[in-house]
Amino acid sequence: MAGFAALAVACGSKKEPKFDYGEPKNKYALKGVVLQLKPENRLAVIKHEKIEGWMEPMTMEFPVPSAEEYARLKEGLTIRATVCVNDLYFWLTGITVE
Repeated sequence: MAGFAALAVACGSKKEPKFDYGEPKNKYALKGVVLQLKPENRLAVIKHEKIEGWMEPMTMEFPVPSAEEYARLKEGLTIRATVCVNDLYFWLTGITVE
């Protein structure tokens, strides 16, 4: 029974999301509004303007590897950030609040 209790505690513990994307091959400037935060995966849903050289305006989820940067995000904030892109992976760094 003690083993079951230990397993239950271990399964309930919070895991840090993994961000092992390597070095970015490209970087792009982003400006957008935070619509939603998903802390369990450290994702921010951003409605962004056109990202020159990469993407038209749209709403999408962006991973934020830095716990410190993610903690500063709040729904409704307008932000600027750098989108780092490595093949199929993309993530936000250098987040500033406007």
